[in-house]
Amino acid sequence: MTWAWGGVAVVTLLLVVAGTRGILRARSRQRVEGRLTALVAEAEAEENAARFDAAVKAIQDAIAEAARLDSLRPARLEELQRLRDKFVRRAAVAQLESAAKAAPAAAIATYKALLARTWRDGSLEGLEGTLRERLERTRRQWAEADLAAARQAVGAGQPNEAIDLCDRLVKTAEELAPAVQSQLQNDAHAIVVALIDQRGVIFDPPQGQFTLGTPQSYQTTLQPVLSPLLRQHGYVTDRPSSSWNSLWKTRAPYHVAVEVVERQNGSYLNTGSQLSSLSLRLMLNREGSSIWQVGPLLAQTQPSIPSLSAFTASRFATDARRRREFERVLYDDAQATLMVKVQSSLRNLPDVRVSKP
Repeated sequence: MTWAWGGVAVVTLLLVVAGTRGILRARSRQRVEGRLTALVAEAEAEENAARFDAAVKAIQDAIAEAARLDSLRPARLEELQRLRDKFVRRAAVAQLESAAKAAPAAAIATYKALLARTWRDGSLEGLEGTLRERLERTRRQWAEADLAAARQAVGAGQPNEAIDLCDRLVKTAEELAPAVQSQLQNDAHAIVVALIDQRGVIFDPPQGQFTLGTPQSYQTTLQPVLSPLLRQHGYVTDRPSSSWNSLWKTRAPYHVAVEVVERQNGSYLNTGSQLSSLSLRLMLNREGSSIWQVGPLLAQTQPSIPSLSAFTASRFATDARRRREFERVLYDDAQATLMVKVQSSLRNLPDVRVSKP
């Protein structure tokens, strides 16, 4: 009989375990049902508040919860999916309405993002035509507005602003219908070519004798200093990003020329490193004739270099050998002095002289 009572105990234990598991599953289901109900309520509240993106997120979370419960009951999942599609479409319509009031760049970005979504999301079926029409209209209106603004800028003596507007216009028009694109780009081309022919200026490669400097290093140092001043005086400077950049080399009447003489002579204090002496001449030429020049501007390494740290000074102070890295420090000091003189000399830069067509 002992074995019989043992069997009863085992059966009883199994029933208890099964019952406990059933209770736990029921409680887990209740928790999921509670979250699901709360998420659906949250989604509907967000919809009523016109926060459609938030409504979409809440209903998608609800769909994920329902999938855990209703794998064998698709009806509720289908109903939640219909709600999700409704919220997605309402969100898209709200974005369309907002974009209609936005600046052109923001509107175009919204339309393009929505257009990409229509290809992935069936709930946005039917919106592609509307989006394409609005994209075309917004691009065209923006390009036409930039063309009008560019013409006004020319009349107001703001040639660089006019070119900036024409550059933006060309990029905006790239995706317009070919006939419209061609007309807008031709109009912009005429504006830019006329400005380059009258006011264009380019930087010729610096010429001369170099020790530690190079033509490219002078170009890199001088151009950011000269370009804003030239613009202030009515010249239009070349710009690498412009659609018309290549025209400056062939059509610009003004050229900035730079002549440099670099020398190393004498030693710095008790070191074996050579001092730098720099000479620079700046010229502005129009069609081969000089209309302005400064220089030669002279600069050399200072006896006491303010930027030289005590550690560096003590390290090289008694070094009788020539140190290339220290000579670079001495050269940089001379060039810093030279650039101060260059900036001071630019105060009498002449305004552009525009010949009447």
